[in-house]
This record gives sequence, C-alpha cells and structure tokens, in this order.
Amino acid sequence: MEFYNPSEKIRRMRKKFRVNQAALEGVNMTRAFISMMESGKRNVSKASSKHLAERFNEIAKRISVNLNLDDEYFSRQPEEDARYYIENELKNENDHKKLEELIEIGKKYSLDDLLATVYKLDGEKYFSEKEYAKAFESFSYALGKYKELKDDASQVYIYNILGNCKAHRNEQEESVFYYKQAIFYAKLVDDSIYFFRASINLAISYYYTQKYEKCIELIDEVMVNIDKDMLNNDNKLQRDVVTDARMTRANSLYYIGRQEEAIKEHLKIIEDNKDNKERNDVLLAYSYNNIGEFYYNMGRYNESLQYISEAQKLKNKVSKNTLANTLNTKAKVFFKQGLYDECLMIFELAISLAEQYKRFDMLFENYRDIVKAYESREELSKIEEVMNRFLEILDDHEVENGKSYALYKLIEVAIKQNDSNKALALLNRLQTLLIN
Repeated sequence: MEFYNPSEKIRRMRKKFRVNQAALEGVNMTRAFISMMESGKRNVSKASSKHLAERFNEIAKRISVNLNLDDEYFSRQPEEDARYYIENELKNENDHKKLEELIEIGKKYSLDDLLATVYKLDGEKYFSEKEYAKAFESFSYALGKYKELKDDASQVYIYNILGNCKAHRNEQEESVFYYKQAIFYAKLVDDSIYFFRASINLAISYYYTQKYEKCIELIDEVMVNIDKDMLNNDNKLQRDVVTDARMTRANSLYYIGRQEEAIKEHLKIIEDNKDNKERNDVLLAYSYNNIGEFYYNMGRYNESLQYISEAQKLKNKVSKNTLANTLNTKAKVFFKQGLYDECLMIFELAISLAEQYKRFDMLFENYRDIVKAYESREELSKIEEVMNRFLEILDDHEVENGKSYALYKLIEVAIKQNDSNKALALLNRLQTLLIN
C-alpha cells in the first residue's frame, strides 16, 4: 500500500481520469493556483482539498465510478493517509493477513500508537483461536510499543493477558512474572479491576505450582479488599472473578489437608449460584467437578461419580474446552471400580478433547493417567504407542512441558524390553532436553 503527498495525488488523479487543470477550476480556484499546488509550490489547504475532492468525485460519477474521496484527502500527507487508512480498516473484522499488512504500514510511517493497537488485536485474535504461542508473540510486540509510548495504563491489560497465554500453555511458573507485572502497573495507574483480576490469576498460578499457602493468603487479602471496595461498585468486578477466587481457595484448602472445609466451600458456591439468573454455568460446573475430584481422592467413588456427572452435563453445554478434566476424573473412578475397558475409552475421549482445544495441561494429565492404567497390566506396547503420540503432539505445538515425562516412560519401556540401544538413544534425547 502506497500513500502520496498532496501534489502527487493531484497529478495521479488527473492522469487517471484524463482531465486537465482547467477542468478542476472553480470559485477562488484558478488553473494557476491548481498548477502551483500540483507542483508543490503551494500547500493544499482543507478548503482547497474539499473543492478538489468534490470535482474529482463529480468527474468519476459521470463515468459511473464511485470514487468517494473525503473532503480532506488532498490535504493529507502520506503519514496522515496511512493513519487514516489504518483507523478505517480497524473498524472492520480483519484476518491475520490484513493485520500484518496494517502492521507493515504502521512500521513504515512510525505510527507507534496504531502499531500497539494492531499488535494487540492480532494477539487477541490468536488468543481466541487458542494459538497461545502466537498470541504471546503479538502481545509482546504490543507491550514493547506501549512501553515506548510510556502508556502505563495499557500495559496492565497486556501483562495480564501475557500471563494468560503462559498459563494456557501450562507454563505456570512463567505466568507468575507477568501477573506480578500486571499487579504492579494496576497499582501504578489505580486500575482496581485489573488489580483484582491479575491478583486472582496470580493466586491460580500459585495453585497450579502447588504453592497452596501463598494462594490462600493472596486470595484472602484480595477478598477483603473486594468486600470493602468492589462488590457495591456497579458490579465492575464481575461475580465470576469472585467465584473463581473462592473456588481456587477451596481447592487449595483441600490440598493442605482441610478436605471437609474445601467440600463445604464448593457446596456453598453451588448453593449461592444455582438459582441465580445471572449464574455462570462454567464456574458451577467447576465446583461440581472439584467436589467429584475430592471424593475420588478420598475413595468415595459413588459420591464422586454423582458430582462428576453433574459437571459433565453442564460442561457438555457450556465448557467443552475443559471437559477433558472432568472425563479424567470419571476415567480414574472407573479404573478404581475395575471397569478397565471403560476407563481407557474415557481417557482416549479426554485426550482427544484436550488436543482439540489445545489444553496441554489436561492433555498431560490424561496421558499420565492412561499410562498408569496400562502399567497396571504391563501393556508395554500400549505405553510406547501413547507416549510417542504424546511427544508428536507436543512437538507439533512447540510445547515443552511433558516431554521429559514421555521420554522417561519410553526409556522404562525400552529397558523392560531389553532394548538397550533404544534406551540409550532415548536417554540421549532426554539429556539434551534437560540441558537445554
């Protein structure tokens, strides 16, 4: 896409419609004046631009061409045209190819504010497509531009969603850094909404990295402030965020040995939300799922299935992207009940869903548990098959978490099969992975 200075626009437009300067004359617009504007000896004012745009629109209309030049077209410099073009294109729904075109234009004309916006939109589009690595890259470029612009307020959102990108790729340790940065900038610009959201996201990352005490401590601190400042503030902090915090806290309570307290908190969440017209069925499903998981861990399998079934019903309707997690618990219950074939079938369904929705944390969890099932019957060829498939998926999506586990299991299989050459080759792969 090329943009031209005012004199070049007049010259190119005259050539395109094969008209001389006299054809453009009007009140207070002589041919000599037009000639000076075209040669660059006179600036094109907004009034002159309006006259020229009207004349060329009329000329085009005579030959059934809808030129539709705006009044200021001929007065704009190339960088102003580039800005005008990008701003108008951003009013439309754009694919990645179009956004890349806008990025190149923004770079050429140093339109840093628009570049930041386009990078952000590109990241959001990749994020919605569950292409979290690509989203992270685009958001990182946006962050760089916002830093150049010293736009602290925009950095709050970007840091938070960078953390989300890492979290969705099951890179929880790295997500912690970005959530902490989001919290820092939220405090700096007094953004209470994102301060609480990033704080809760940080707590969730603590939960997934098994820092349960830190998770509970942070959520308790956040919830005190929510009670004081947020709940009656026109619902700016969504009910969902508060519920999510309560759920994460309940889960952490379970894993520090306060099981009954954790179950009671989830039951209270269900009770508080099930008759609410504005309830979030996704979060409600999570509570059912967590209670089912807790009962499974406590060996109360019938009660576990009762709550897992409720979670499955809701997730089938509103949250298929997390259904793999619920199916994982169901498969484990079946395994404990001796329903071996049924448990394998459920694990495979969960694996398929996790891959489809790019939930690599759930993918790892289900592959790990299906291996345990195969190990119970020493089905070495099956373990080898599923671990090779797992590695292939991780390679395809450039995900590192889970590779060392898969290689370790393949080494175990090779040793049990007395295949020392294969075991050594796999050990070298594992060593290279761990060193890098």
